[in-house]
Amino acid sequence: MFSKRNLIISLILSATSAVAAPDVYVDTFGGQFGTLDLTTGAFTQIGPLNPDPLLGLVPGANGSLLGVSLGGNLDAVNPATGVVSVIGATGMGPAPATSPFDTGEFYGTVYATDGNNNLYTVNMTTGAASLIGATGLAPCPSVTDPTGLGDEAFFAAGGNFYLTFDGFDYVTNAVLVAPALYQINPTTGAATLIGPTAFGIDAALQVNGTVYAFTSADAVLSLNVANGSTSFVTNYDPSAMDITGAAQTPEPTLFGLLGIGIAAILIAKRRGMHGLQR
Repeated sequence: MFSKRNLIISLILSATSAVAAPDVYVDTFGGQFGTLDLTTGAFTQIGPLNPDPLLGLVPGANGSLLGVSLGGNLDAVNPATGVVSVIGATGMGPAPATSPFDTGEFYGTVYATDGNNNLYTVNMTTGAASLIGATGLAPCPSVTDPTGLGDEAFFAAGGNFYLTFDGFDYVTNAVLVAPALYQINPTTGAATLIGPTAFGIDAALQVNGTVYAFTSADAVLSLNVANGSTSFVTNYDPSAMDITGAAQTPEPTLFGLLGIGIAAILIAKRRGMHGLQR
C-alpha cells in the first residue's frame, strides 16, 4: 500500500534529484542557444542560430534572458523559442578597445566589460551602457595584437561578484595573460585578485551552491571562489561551439514539490472523509 509517508519520501527524493544538477541555459560563440545537462554535458539547441552572438547570458524581465552581443546591442532571448530580439544599442564599440567583452548580472543589474576591461552598467530597458570605471586588469590581447584573443566570465556567487580572465595568441598558442579569478567591486569596477584558475573559462554560474565554469576546451569544471582552483565535472557536447554564457533554468524547489504533495494528500484525505459520510 502506498502510504502518505511513502509519498512524502518519494517527493523528497524527486526534489533532491531535481535540484542536484539541473539543465542550464547556454549560448555559444557560434550563435547557438539551448540547454546543457550539467551531469552529462549533453547540449540541446533551441531555435535558430543567432548571427550576432551573445557575450554572456543573464536573467531579464518576465522570464527572458539578456546578453550584450558581439555587435554591441543588448538583446533579449525567449528561452522557449530561442528567438533573439534587440532591445537597444549599448553604445560600446566599434573599436576593439571599446567593444563588448563580456556580460554579467549582480543583484538585478546588468554589467558589461569592454576590450580595455572597463566596467559598465547596462540599462535593461534601453540597452545604453554607462561607464563605472576601470577594473585595473590588462586589456584583452585583441586590442593591441591582431592574433590575440581573451577569455572572460562574469558571475555572482555567495553575495559577491566575480570575473575570470586570461589572454592568448591563437596562432602560437602562447599565453599572454595568465588565467586568474578576481572579485569585482560593482560600485567602482576595481578587480581584486583571488588566485590562479583554469585556462579558457568563457562562462560561469552558481547552481545550488556550486559554481560551474565552462571552458573553450569543452569542459565543465567546478570552481572554488575562495582560491580559484577547479575540479573536472564532465566534457560538454562539442556541437555547442564554445559556451560564452550560462543562466539557470527554472527548477521545482524541494519545498514547492513538498507543498504540492501535501496538498494532494489533504485533498485525498478530504475526499475519503466525504466518501465515509455518504
